[in-house]
Order: sequence, then structure tokens, then C-alpha cells
Amino acid sequence: MNIAVLIKQVPVSNKVSVDSDTHALIRASAEGMINPSDLNAIEAALSLRDQQGGKVVVFTMGPPQAEASLREAMAIGCDEACLITDRAFGRADTLATARVLAKAVEYYGNFNLIACGALSSDGATGQVGAMVAEALDIPHASEIRSILHMLADNHQIEVLKDLEQQTYTLLVDLPALVTFQFGCNEPRLATLRSTRAAKNKPMLTVTNAELKIPSELIGAEGSPSRVIDSWEPQDGRKAEMINGNEIELAQKLRALLAKGDEA
Repeated sequence: MNIAVLIKQVPVSNKVSVDSDTHALIRASAEGMINPSDLNAIEAALSLRDQQGGKVVVFTMGPPQAEASLREAMAIGCDEACLITDRAFGRADTLATARVLAKAVEYYGNFNLIACGALSSDGATGQVGAMVAEALDIPHASEIRSILHMLADNHQIEVLKDLEQQTYTLLVDLPALVTFQFGCNEPRLATLRSTRAAKNKPMLTVTNAELKIPSELIGAEGSPSRVIDSWEPQDGRKAEMINGNEIELAQKLRALLAKGDEA
């Protein structure tokens, strides 16, 4: 059972710089971490590998600094990694990003399953997973809660999905792509030993020299959507911690609300 996991390196906090000309995040200057729901995808992939055998390969597209997130994923338990990095991929929207990810997965090898988080903490479009599946011409199931079973000689998976306050069980033919809800499982943690071992696990770096995607399909040129403006909130509101017993908290809260009404 060979599984590809697509992850995104997102800013650790919302204090990031924005390019005044392109209105895009300046990711090279921001501290990054693995997107939270991608950690849930990694955990699901590792659990399935532990049951079925095979390997888990983690992919990300980004600047060279994104290698840190790949090493972290391998410290958690992924077997191999692929860093997709090229200035030609910069300023890509979700469609151009999906094209590159799909091509990189094809370039790397054959996979029974592709997994990723349903939403990213910085953009939260929920589009990339489905677009990758369409680019690869494979089935996909979005925002699932878990993989229940492997069926039909490993040619199908049974997954659990929540939709409009109902829970559904879906059968998905393999190969397929699935995206996982944030918080659907408890991601495992790296240990000191696994972190050291991750430094020696194989990592492939690919650029468009290997993928050979036409320039009109990648980066800004291949992106049909544009960010035309961006701004930072200027309201200057602050948070205040209040302490006390139930009665004291109620009195303080009432005073704060009254103060707000007067303002």
C-alpha cells in the first residue's frame, strides 16, 4: 500500500508580511509549520501503512525552507519525502498548484492512495485536493473523518464522511484521493530518536526541469485567479483576561459590557 501525502507549510502565526505589489504572502520570511489538517492526513496514512504495509511519501511545494516541514513529517513516521521547488512555481493559485502537485506525484511513482488535509489554515479554500484528483483523473472523497476498511483485494476503501449533520459511508475505488477533516484523529508525535532518523531518510528535490510543465500552466501565468488587494485590520482591539469566582466573573463581565454600550 503506497500512499502519497500532500502537505502545505503555513505560517506559524498571522503576523506575516504581504508583498505590496503582488498581495501575496512572503513565505520565505515567515516561520512555517505543517498545516494542521495535513497532520491528520499523515496520521491516517501512517495508520493504514501500519495495517497494510507499504510506504508513505510526503510531498510539498514551496521554497527551499519547506524542507523543514518534510523532515518533521518523516520524523513523525513518513518513509520518504519530495520537495517541489522552483521560482517558476511562485505566485500560483490553487489550480496552478494542483497541476504541479499532480505532476510531481506522477513523476515520483505509482500510489494506491493520495491524502491531504481538507483545508489549509492560511487560505482555507478546500480546492487543491479535488483539483489534484481531477488532474490525475482519479476518484476523490473530500473532508472525510476516517478510513474504515480496505475492501475487494485492496481495490476499494470504505470511508466515513460527515455532510449536513448526517454521516455517510462511501466506497471509493483505488487509486483515489481523500482529504481529511481537521481534528479527525490524534496525530502521533516525533521522538528524539525518530527526529534523528529523519535526517537520513530519502528526500527527492524536483524542479520544473524534471516535471516539464509548460510555463503557461504554472506560476502566475498559469493562475486564472488573482489577488487584487489586501490589507491588515486596523481596529486596535485588545483582549483582557479576567479572573475570579463565578460571581466576580459575572460582575466584571457586566461592567465590561456596560462600558462597551457607553462607548
